[in-house]
Amino acid sequence: MLQSASVTVKIPAPGPLREADTRIAFRREPATVAQLMSQHLDLARPGSDAEALRLLRQAFPAAPLAARVEAMKARAR
Repeated sequence: MLQSASVTVKIPAPGPLREADTRIAFRREPATVAQLMSQHLDLARPGSDAEALRLLRQAFPAAPLAARVEAMKARAR
């Protein structure tokens, strides 16, 4: 069974966002994404590699397969 984590999100006051602001707000460094993937697997505790890949694909749909495999490999070390 998956454990849930509490997350608090601060939403800025309504106002117009420029395109540059949205790119900065949603861009992540590759190392940060790998850490998030590893933490996600730590919380989910998948029973197999196939389940781990499925969970990562659902949680990080924009991440390439190579990044998901690297996160699994880093976690196995």
